[in-house]
Amino acid sequence: MVSYIREVLLFSNFDEIRQAARGISDARVAIPMGHDASSIEALITAFEEDIASTVIVGPAAGVRETLRELGRKLPGGIEIVDSGDPEEAALEAVRLVRSGEANILMKGLLKTSIFQKALLDRETGLRTGRILSHVAVLQVPSQNRLVIISDGGMNIRPDIEATRQIALNAAGVITKLGAEKPLVALLAAVEVPNEKMPETVMFAEIAAEGIPGLAVAGPIALDGAMDPESAAIKGITGEVAGRANILITPDISCGNILAKGLMYMSGAELGGLIAGAAAPVVMLSRSDVPRTKLNSLALGVVVSGGNND
Repeated sequence: MVSYIREVLLFSNFDEIRQAARGISDARVAIPMGHDASSIEALITAFEEDIASTVIVGPAAGVRETLRELGRKLPGGIEIVDSGDPEEAALEAVRLVRSGEANILMKGLLKTSIFQKALLDRETGLRTGRILSHVAVLQVPSQNRLVIISDGGMNIRPDIEATRQIALNAAGVITKLGAEKPLVALLAAVEVPNEKMPETVMFAEIAAEGIPGLAVAGPIALDGAMDPESAAIKGITGEVAGRANILITPDISCGNILAKGLMYMSGAELGGLIAGAAAPVVMLSRSDVPRTKLNSLALGVVVSGGNND
């Protein structure tokens, strides 16, 4: 199944990603404190759609209470490891993934700092030596394709080397989704380097040096990266012009605002992962709805390939 995913054309929507996730064997999610309604709805749907089974490491009483409120029953493919302590739950969920008993880690109803502490622990976490970065995959109504935005969730203001690694992490995800080549746009407000806008100087250097295996353009404004007509009017040429499938932002604020702006103001669907760890990590906002969590789970399954790698 994994080889098939890598050969097809780039998926154009999350329905196709969820369809691809079905039947990838042994996909199993570990989620600390996954007793909230939004998570449980997504986890039950993921099991019912044959996307993934789950281990919830959290308060069993809390899970039962949420199920009562939802009027749902927990299917056999969802196991509960009773834990009322968020730190212990996070450590145990990470251990399950590290040991191979699960292959996707997902954040539940706990503080991001606690989740990340367990994830990033140098001895027991899921570090690989690579930088970890958030990859938001968006299905935008006006674009008949999926586009990645990074990094709106992990790295506050990445330097030149961190930006290269963020682009490589995003490229690893987009190729698992079937892209023949990652087309990376280093986003800025203008296309000409300007010392008063340091990101334009840094992006020009990265684009000039290139990143092996990736087509890179920058600095480049969003219109030139996404719209072929705008790129032509501006005289922007090259593989990336108007066709970018990866948008790298200068800092965490730009990435976060761009992704959430598309979600809440244009109706874009989103799925998000942290890439660069030893396994896909689903880390979402507490306000995300069950469908966004389901999208992210399916994305993690496709990226991980279950236990078939």
